[in-house]
Amino acid sequence: MSDTEKRSDAEHRRAVREAVENAGRSLLSTVVWTVLAALGALVGLQSLQIAFYGVGTATVGFAAFGVVVTAASAYLLYDLHWA
Repeated sequence: MSDTEKRSDAEHRRAVREAVENAGRSLLSTVVWTVLAALGALVGLQSLQIAFYGVGTATVGFAAFGVVVTAASAYLLYDLHWA
């Protein structure tokens, strides 16, 4: 007899309940991180826009910040959905 044939109905229900909870938690986590990455990309693009219209040495900082944040957000989205 295999291990699965020896389990009771309560043990099977508990295993299924745990799997469903883990799947729901994983889906919720993916949604939250996707929203945060999208908002981060918008912040990075806004920083690039400020750098484009700005004058002075602060524009370099805004541009660098914008590039780093946008790239990090794009990588996070790639890692969440396509990797």
